[in-house]
Amino acid sequence: MQSKNLKEHILAFMTIFIWALTFLCTKALMGVFSNLEILFLRYAIAYVSIWAIYPKKPKFLGIKYELALIAASFAGTSYYQYMENLSVKYTTPASVSFITAMAPLFTAVFSAIFLKSKLTKFTIIGMIVSIIGVGFVTFGDSKILDTGLKGDLIIFCNIWLWAIYTIIIKVLADKGIKGFEVTRKLFFYSLVEMAIPLIITADLSREKFTVSTIAGILYLGIFASAVCFYTWNRAAERLGPVTTAKYLFIMPAITLIAQVVVKMSKLSIPALFGMALILVGLYVSERKQEEPKLEEVNNN
Repeated sequence: MQSKNLKEHILAFMTIFIWALTFLCTKALMGVFSNLEILFLRYAIAYVSIWAIYPKKPKFLGIKYELALIAASFAGTSYYQYMENLSVKYTTPASVSFITAMAPLFTAVFSAIFLKSKLTKFTIIGMIVSIIGVGFVTFGDSKILDTGLKGDLIIFCNIWLWAIYTIIIKVLADKGIKGFEVTRKLFFYSLVEMAIPLIITADLSREKFTVSTIAGILYLGIFASAVCFYTWNRAAERLGPVTTAKYLFIMPAITLIAQVVVKMSKLSIPALFGMALILVGLYVSERKQEEPKLEEVNNN
């Protein structure tokens, strides 16, 4: 981890920490709001928050780049998030967090295909170690985590969309299209995509808005959306999509700890061991593979 990128690494961790708690928050809100209602309210608040920070009218970037932003909004901020929320409905927050942590695998593969990036042996080894770790975290104590197959399958079949989103954001950033302008446009396009189904199905009666539900929606809208999508986009831009996506490995550990605190239950030994493996895997994957020396190349 290079010192010049320390700020971006901190932002990536902060983003993951906040996102790790959204699984529990969404699970609680699902007893009051529908999946689509939660997502629309969350993004409406996020859009207003970003507009307050960045009131300047976004410029038209051209058909090519606007279509890329629409694709990114669908892949990362609307359809994927909708399916992630839906999976939380049928399984535990920590189980969804575990499967979400597999996104770096897809990101690394797609980056190698589309961005011509290289997969080092340390990246592969680190990912394997971390995946084993999140497996221990999630399935290490069946009394804590009684997962539902339906929810697990929903998130697993859609996790590749997040990798596509991260790569599109990286490509746009390389073209100089980044910052609050991109984040604001992403939420705008997501709100447009959700508008018609929301009008047909929404039931936002006043009784649903209590102190706790309002606090939950504000947390999801301001912190988990407006702030975190900007910090995630910035980290992906400066660290690269593969390095940034590796932080998703830490998310299951944070979600599990929060779940244990809420339920007043104890962490199991397998879960603690899994958390250690996640950190070891992340460290290993960040190592740089040494280039062969000139003498060795000549000898071969």
